[in-house]
Amino acid sequence: MVKLKSASWVIIGDNADGHNQSLLLSTKLKEKKVRLDECLAVNDRVVHQLLATNSKGGQSSLFRDVQFIPSAAAGSTGEYDDLGQLMGNGGLVEGGETKKETDGYDTALQVIHHTARDWTVGAAPCRDETILWIVRAIVQYYTRDGGSNDGRNDLRVLIPGAGLGRLAYEVATCKDLIVKGVVPHVEANDSSVTMIFAAQNVIKMLQQQQYQHQQEENRQLQSAIYPFLSDLQVNEIDARKRFEMEVFPDEHAVDSYKCYHDLTGTHPNLSFTVGDFVSTYSQQSKQNQYDVVATSFFIDTATNIYEYIYIMKHMLDTNGVWVNCGPVQWHPCALLRPTVEQLKDMLQVAGFELISWSVADEAVAYRHPDDVGGKGLEARYTRSEAYRPLQFVARLLSSQDDGSSSNEDLPLKIQYSEFLNEVANVK
Repeated sequence: MVKLKSASWVIIGDNADGHNQSLLLSTKLKEKKVRLDECLAVNDRVVHQLLATNSKGGQSSLFRDVQFIPSAAAGSTGEYDDLGQLMGNGGLVEGGETKKETDGYDTALQVIHHTARDWTVGAAPCRDETILWIVRAIVQYYTRDGGSNDGRNDLRVLIPGAGLGRLAYEVATCKDLIVKGVVPHVEANDSSVTMIFAAQNVIKMLQQQQYQHQQEENRQLQSAIYPFLSDLQVNEIDARKRFEMEVFPDEHAVDSYKCYHDLTGTHPNLSFTVGDFVSTYSQQSKQNQYDVVATSFFIDTATNIYEYIYIMKHMLDTNGVWVNCGPVQWHPCALLRPTVEQLKDMLQVAGFELISWSVADEAVAYRHPDDVGGKGLEARYTRSEAYRPLQFVARLLSSQDDGSSSNEDLPLKIQYSEFLNEVANVK
């Protein structure tokens, strides 16, 4: 019976007219392959564009713009001799390439995904519920809720795990802060030199767009990208959606740069640091250096969440705030995986006052609203990836207010946490 059915399909294929021929799976696969090759070539050019170093005489201009923390990428000597020691650093856990999380944080595919999520108009609804929620929380605290900045007009902000840099950019160019006389000085940190390079090049595109505007030139500097092209071929509803194109950077980002320049006459105060979060910001020189630490999809990357909490206390100045939005989808390397309620208790015991604390009522798509569908949107897949992010604003109380010890014992706390890590890994 099966053979007869198979034979009937062969006969239909052999005798199909023009209309039926176009419906055959084999015909569609041929068309799909041609289209796939064309779009992959576009994405290949995007990755090369974003990772270009603008080398002149062997000297990379991007290296002059980025601060590297060698200890995050090299051995105990604190020196690095090869860019390869930095490339591929992000997302690595002990064991090297064979244990790289999420198939590699530094891959070309991740660059495409992060670019789409951070810098295309299609992902704007996702950013509004995550990145822009953080920006609105910072604005509310420092312009309406009596946030203290010790009389300074600068706001020192750190964005760890900055990825492609959209959160850092939104804070640095925030009009609602600027018009109130608050000037953000934003430091974007990531363990991946790949992500920082890509973020730097997107910012350069925005700078060039602003220059073109000043020169009254209309040359288009935005680039096309196909964000869904390399998605897994499972749970797919309509293959045509795989080939949907986006453009980056989006018009809102372009307008934000122009608005900031019009208000201040200068460029945003945005710097980049490459280095492991724990080893970089547990240093004594980082104590009390920030008014705000903003984390988006970051805290669940912790091997030991106590390390992150200790370092947040160490970095923040008195009355500084930690603003967070993201899931608690603890990475495979995590030794502690507290629930939302347990994490709440941990922050309070550590000396943070929780100004706001909630889990979002609705799930937010990680990359694009169509990944989930609903609300009039045509879903891309039969299964979706979405989160109900934990959103909180936590103010650091002074040591007198919370009765906790000073940050002078931070190195001991970090060493103890590392000792617990080793015990848990049976070393």
